[in-house]
Amino acid sequence: MKGPVGIWGLGESGVGAALLAQKHGYETRLVAEAPPKAPYDEALRNAGLSWQVVSNPLEALQTCEIIVRSPGIRPDHPALQALLSQKKRVISDLEWGWWHFPQNAQLWLVTGSTGKTSTTHLLAHLLQTAGRKAIACGNIGRSFCGVLAEEASYAYFVLEASSFQLWDTYTLVPHLAVVTNLSPNHIDWHGSFEAYMQAKLHFVERIPETSHLLYDAGSERLVEALSRFTIRARVWPYRPAPGEGIYAWIENSKIICDMHLPEDPERWEVSYEGTPLTNPAQQRNALAASIAARLSQLRRADLRRCFETVELQPHRMEQVAVVQGVIYVNDSKATTTDAVWHALSSYDRPIVWIAGGIDKGNDWGELRGIVQARVKALVLIGENNQRLLEAFQDIVPVWVQATSMDDAVEKATALAQAGDVVLLSPGCASMDWFESYTHRGEAFRAAVGRLKEKNA
Repeated sequence: MKGPVGIWGLGESGVGAALLAQKHGYETRLVAEAPPKAPYDEALRNAGLSWQVVSNPLEALQTCEIIVRSPGIRPDHPALQALLSQKKRVISDLEWGWWHFPQNAQLWLVTGSTGKTSTTHLLAHLLQTAGRKAIACGNIGRSFCGVLAEEASYAYFVLEASSFQLWDTYTLVPHLAVVTNLSPNHIDWHGSFEAYMQAKLHFVERIPETSHLLYDAGSERLVEALSRFTIRARVWPYRPAPGEGIYAWIENSKIICDMHLPEDPERWEVSYEGTPLTNPAQQRNALAASIAARLSQLRRADLRRCFETVELQPHRMEQVAVVQGVIYVNDSKATTTDAVWHALSSYDRPIVWIAGGIDKGNDWGELRGIVQARVKALVLIGENNQRLLEAFQDIVPVWVQATSMDDAVEKATALAQAGDVVLLSPGCASMDWFESYTHRGEAFRAAVGRLKEKNA
């Protein structure tokens, strides 16, 4: 038996890494600082794997040469720093999965500060719609290693990758990569924007000339950041507006894709009218999908069918209800200023904005222009919103602090009138009042549902 391999953390990624190690004949040493929750406890028991719960993982892990770190374990964790000082190979679950990746499959990687999940979902749906055997995994839900541990075989793995996972990923080389944008995020975790940017993007230097890098050239920070790296891959910039060196853009409610490929010189024009792709963020994702479709020799009809049949991800610009002419939109997934900017810019009508939570070091000043133009009132949620309030109290006519999500929806409703949008787009992490952005979005849905029943 090979190993032992240390598995540090027993959530989705850690359990997947353990099952993959077991599949390939490794002795495993599973360590966590809290017991695994259901259904992970059951999955480990069914596989015959045991684990240790320890206050300090160092002693249990330092006899392992390879340690697979779960994404939640921060770079400054004392045990992690000690393991690195001992020259142990500490890697992410993405790196561990790549070491066992099937040779005949393709890996498509999606990252960025916002839009990762919806783009991953759209690309996987595109491939599935065209009859390709594809799965979305990684940060989107099912772990990369967990899928690889299964017996099912896939031709395409569409992998959502966070900066937490890419930070200690060293050899993974995608066949196609999409970077959706770049804005300050998780500064509390990485320590600085520079460190976050390096963690997020250093993989681009490994992509060979035979593979492809797609990116949104409308993200100025991303364009500037990519210029710092040596890129050998074929690059395919896209953005909503046409321009020199842009291969996909938007005109008259159509995705235009013109890639000047010798083997496929046709200019594609694919309408998204009448499809679920109703807001600018979703349409930007469609630009990336159009390039990926061309590079994969799919048909224009496959792309249109993908647009028509895709089911949008919850908590991402999700219209929950219209009550007495007011539109209620759940964008709980928006935890960065870039995501909030896209949300606010999606509506050419007055917005009552529900925002706040755990500040991740956001530069709120980036939003002042769009907030002054669109926001008529601000409803604050969460425990400490002083920085957010200081950024906007001189330009937003009305602001109030809520005590719960129900209170936030009630206050927003009182401030809105027919034709307005009540938009939950927090720009912050959720863990002061909620377990996750999903829990926060569900609380918003439930509050709006009760409002709708009251007004029925």
